[in-house]
Amino acid sequence: MKKIFISLILFFLMASMAMAQDTPQNNRPALQHEMTPDELLRKSEIGRGFVETEPPFAPVRNVAEFDRMQGALVRYPFGIPISLIKEMAIDVTVTTIVASVAQKNTVINQYVSNGVDTSHCDFLIAPTDSYWTRDYGPWFESDSVDQIGIVDFPYNRPRPNDDEIPKKVATMLGIPWFGMNITTAGGNYMTDGCGISAATDLVWVENSSQTHEQIAQKMNDYLGITNFQVVPDPNISTTIDHIDCWGKFLTPDKMLIRKVLPSDPEYAALESAAAYWAGQTCSYGYNYKIFRVMTPQDQPYSNSVILNNKVLVPFMNSTWDDSAKAVYEAAMPGYQVIGFTGNPSTPWMSTDALHCRVMGIADIGLLHIKHIPVSGNQPCENDYVVEADIIASSHQPIINDSVIVHYQVNGGLYHSAVMLNTVASHYRGIIPKQPAGSVIKYYLTAADQSGRHASAPFIGAADPFTFQTIYTNLTPVPDTVWVNEVSQGRQIIQLHNFTGSAISLNAVQQFGTSAPWWVDSMSVAILPHLVNPGDSFAVRINMAFPIVSNFLIDYVIDSMRVTTAMGSFHVIIMVNKALLTSVSESSQDQEIGSNYPNPFSSVTNIPLKINQRGLVNLEILDIRGARLKTLVSEVFEPGPATIQWDGTDAYGNKLPAGIYLCRLISENRTQTKRLILVK
Repeated sequence: MKKIFISLILFFLMASMAMAQDTPQNNRPALQHEMTPDELLRKSEIGRGFVETEPPFAPVRNVAEFDRMQGALVRYPFGIPISLIKEMAIDVTVTTIVASVAQKNTVINQYVSNGVDTSHCDFLIAPTDSYWTRDYGPWFESDSVDQIGIVDFPYNRPRPNDDEIPKKVATMLGIPWFGMNITTAGGNYMTDGCGISAATDLVWVENSSQTHEQIAQKMNDYLGITNFQVVPDPNISTTIDHIDCWGKFLTPDKMLIRKVLPSDPEYAALESAAAYWAGQTCSYGYNYKIFRVMTPQDQPYSNSVILNNKVLVPFMNSTWDDSAKAVYEAAMPGYQVIGFTGNPSTPWMSTDALHCRVMGIADIGLLHIKHIPVSGNQPCENDYVVEADIIASSHQPIINDSVIVHYQVNGGLYHSAVMLNTVASHYRGIIPKQPAGSVIKYYLTAADQSGRHASAPFIGAADPFTFQTIYTNLTPVPDTVWVNEVSQGRQIIQLHNFTGSAISLNAVQQFGTSAPWWVDSMSVAILPHLVNPGDSFAVRINMAFPIVSNFLIDYVIDSMRVTTAMGSFHVIIMVNKALLTSVSESSQDQEIGSNYPNPFSSVTNIPLKINQRGLVNLEILDIRGARLKTLVSEVFEPGPATIQWDGTDAYGNKLPAGIYLCRLISENRTQTKRLILVK
């Protein structure tokens, strides 16, 4: 009987604590998500004493909910089930705000008895007024030196203890704190981490002393937001006016918006909101992909938390729970979607659920891959350049060969290509060009010496970036010419129009720059020329140099530039060096050196090395191989010699600027060098 009596006392004591959990001071009613009548009378206290600081040093980036998190912030007494805390503590550190050491010990006992991994738990001892850590908790940013910091704001409730929490979190983490004088709440703040953020027009109402432009400028200064979207709240029957009650950024290019039945009074406003966002351009340069979740009884499915590779969704013991889970899984492949039912004493509500009561804590050593993906339809005629900035807030060096683009063509195996560090934190990689009609999927990975790894997209191969290849220009067939034999010095390239529209061919490069080829003839002599769909334009290139058979596989790489109304491209020309040197198996009795100066404008010196007495012929040719002038044709004795050329032809006429060839002919050898004449 005594045991039963003690149990009853404990039960009523715990119930009393639960009822009083959000009573910050005696003789005040328990707090709600909305302001209580008492708080409405004390609205003038909001932001009292708030001191605005200088913003972080630009450029600044706002950290998104779906960036890497090292922890989650909750408050005791709880507004969430311990099963949710247990799940979060598997992967991250759960920081619990408690009022005292005694409360901390109480929480530890509860965690242990419920199987929570306490090695992934820490505590912040501080007074609080409520458990809505999302609304009053810290916002995270990264500054010009990649330092993660906290941006604070006046909490839009007269709850001074809650309002102090971001400062205390900054002290706990040892990171900078910045004060931004915009009264708001975290539930009315969605950000993509790339410069776009959204809020309902409550932010304008609560900051009526500032212009819309001033508010947007502060969001830019403190958080790097360049596009601050302020929209009406489509939840017309509620007063909380927070964006997380109806919409959510899932990734930089995906947004979830709740949906109701056509008979619902909010149907038209929600459909209008969905249509608006579907027409907006995301940070990746195309329109948002919109996902809709059915909430016929105003279920708070959009009030979820993305925590690294998990999506934690409020479930309502409703037949619509499975449908909500399926929508998240379709929108976020590769993520683990887990539903949680609220406590009976603190149930989820349509305007107050899981997202409101949990705040992510950004990884203060965040490894971030900043990348605008290749998307949409891309030309099949060229390689695809992939660029990214790899930003290590750990300030540890990037492991260069860890920066990789992984790509897949038409559902095949993934291939990997290392991206090269070009300057500072910038990396550049190449996905090779693919045939028209190919679907290419890719993702990026990187690592730094702190042991951190990152992917872009965050989930990697499970939800990669995607683009398709199409014909957009004339296509060279072949796209690479291999010149190996004398008979192959004359080759035809077909510039074919595989597109559905006529393309104007404006120019074709006529002469080589690294090798002595030239355009021998074209289908039409006069350009521009309109190439109709399905038609081709033929270009024949030529070379005029003898070759002695050998087995050297050593090529000079050159290219022919083709310019159309759609842009430019190059046809690669690979020329066996034997065509340029024509080395015989006989002794090399004469040798031509490099002329100097080269390029030249008036006179250049051409050095010769004569190994044995013999006839020397030294000629100047144009790029097509036509002889313009004989500089010498006489017998030379062994030893060095220098011949000058003044840039004139056999008649003394000054030749135009361009590439010319100097050919040395002797009994056993022919050798050619390039000369560049400039004006």
